[in-house]
Amino acid sequence: MQVLDANGTVIASTANIKGDDPVLSAPPAARRTTVSTLNDSPLDSTASFRVVAYPVELASGPGWVYAVASTTTVEAATASLVTLFWLGLPLILIVVAITVWYAVTSALRPVERIRRRAAAIEASDLSQRLPMPPTHDEIAALTSTMNEMLDRLETASDRQRQFIGDASHELRSPLAGLRAQVEVALQHPEKTDLEHTLTTVRDEVGRMTTLTEDLLFLAQSTESSPMTLPAPVDLDDLVLDEVRRLRRLGGRDVSAHTQAARVEGSARDLSRLLRNLADNAYEHAHNAVAVDLHTVDGIAELTITDDGPGIAAELRETVFQRFARLDTSRRRRTTGGGFGLGLAIARQVALAHGGTLTAHERADGRTGAQFLLRIPLSERDATDAPHHPARP
Repeated sequence: MQVLDANGTVIASTANIKGDDPVLSAPPAARRTTVSTLNDSPLDSTASFRVVAYPVELASGPGWVYAVASTTTVEAATASLVTLFWLGLPLILIVVAITVWYAVTSALRPVERIRRRAAAIEASDLSQRLPMPPTHDEIAALTSTMNEMLDRLETASDRQRQFIGDASHELRSPLAGLRAQVEVALQHPEKTDLEHTLTTVRDEVGRMTTLTEDLLFLAQSTESSPMTLPAPVDLDDLVLDEVRRLRRLGGRDVSAHTQAARVEGSARDLSRLLRNLADNAYEHAHNAVAVDLHTVDGIAELTITDDGPGIAAELRETVFQRFARLDTSRRRRTTGGGFGLGLAIARQVALAHGGTLTAHERADGRTGAQFLLRIPLSERDATDAPHHPARP
């Protein structure tokens, strides 16, 4: 360090530069702390120095204090660091690249196994499932979700194949009957009762039309879009219409007890539901059909009871399956056999309206079957409806 007076004369210095000329040839022009670098210094012409000039006030007037430090050590350290950097950077990059490659490969290995298995799954065989990784991370959650999706696809595919097979079988029978009638009439026109043949053809065409409409309804009601529920419907009016229709058919004692019940839904679809239930009860009853509609806790409950052979407990869900017909005395006797779609359609309509449809034994313990339909009342009517004790 050196201390200089206002004339630039060294008046004091540290021992290592005692007697040397000022480090700077001239003080800084401005009286403020100044930092500069000297490459050709009187201290050592081969080294570089960093000089800091501090303005001070001496007894004789303004002066300066010079602090000088060699940059040799810093430059040597910087050079060593640069050398190490250029030598170590490639090695570090290689190590990092290998580490990242190994980590990514390990993380994606389960994904690759899942991809290969998914690529091997074909539409004709949806029984295969994706391998579950041993970890409990997002990949495991994704695999579980995909396996659940495959479960749903397999179930839907099985139902579709069964539905198509059953539909083909049901359509084949009336078509074969029609063809036989027509072929006999063409081969033996002189022996053919034209009126009888045309009546038979008309009846079979009607049965095929009914089957086609039922199939179309079921196909549309299982699509992703919900069934349209356009407006409030007076369920009691629809029930009374079906009761009057059954009474006009005759042959059965049809009793009814109804209470006002308004629901939100499609009058057309609800009419179809009620007709299917009424026809089922009418055709299986020996003598009597009872219809009861009441409301309880914001729910419209409709029970249709017949005095037929009844339904065994283990078959009370089977009857709602498509093309299900029981191999018991509970076969359709009045119309020569149905297609087994009526109750499936009825339940589908009930579900679309937020309700349920179930089969039970008669509440009074007598022989027969009882179907219970429960549909929520419209919001306004549910608030105003009186409460009645629920039936068992």
